Amino acid sequence: MDWLTPQRYATELEAGAARLGAAATALDPAAIVPTCPEWTVRDLVTHVGTGHRYATEVIAAGRRIEYQRIEAPSSSDAWTPWLLEGARTLNAAVHERGFTGKTWTWQPRFPTAGFWLRRMVHDQLIHCFDADPSGTVAPGTAAPELAAPDLAADGVADLLTTFEMFDRFAGTGETLRFRAIDIPRSWHVTLTPGGVAWTEADTPADVTVTAPAPTLLLALNRRLPSPDLIEGDTELWERWREASRF
Repeated sequence: MDWLTPQRYATELEAGAARLGAAATALDPAAIVPTCPEWTVRDLVTHVGTGHRYATEVIAAGRRIEYQRIEAPSSSDAWTPWLLEGARTLNAAVHERGFTGKTWTWQPRFPTAGFWLRRMVHDQLIHCFDADPSGTVAPGTAAPELAAPDLAADGVADLLTTFEMFDRFAGTGETLRFRAIDIPRSWHVTLTPGGVAWTEADTPADVTVTAPAPTLLLALNRRLPSPDLIEGDTELWERWREASRF
């Protein structure tokens, strides 16, 4: 299935920046983020805001540039404006270059400005959950507040696009199917000697993992435990889970 529209990504980026800023501002800046224990809350905000700004610089330059961490403001009261500034600047850069305009990316299949916008939307979405898991999903629910099903499904596809770049997923033809139940979307993954190969298809696999799209997205990002409905080779699913650890 095609990506979402450029305007949808632009809208989601700014809405997510505001949401993350509000959630993070309510926390102790020095508190450890449970889902990212190597980060404090301020580190989390720094990561997202730096991502906005790095993507903007790459798009503007049209080439690879050196990544440099940009610290979030020392006062948490400034975090929401800082995140919104980064999101809006990135949107402006994408608009100027054009969503399909060429630039460097680390995914050679998609050397476009739109790739950066999509990736930043979904990276930020997961970090909204990191900042406020109780406000985005309750245990045993379908995570209705995390994202609309179509956005969450797009996040699954974006994540698989990212995983294509990691040889840790190499295999000998083992297959996995990720099936959403709240939207007609399924992804079929094959572990090849070169890594992940995938297509959007509801075809049989060695193991099938089924859940609402937001829950599936969080489970694939290791933010939630394995969904309840797993059919087939559960050891293969656990192997996938371990390989997806960042």
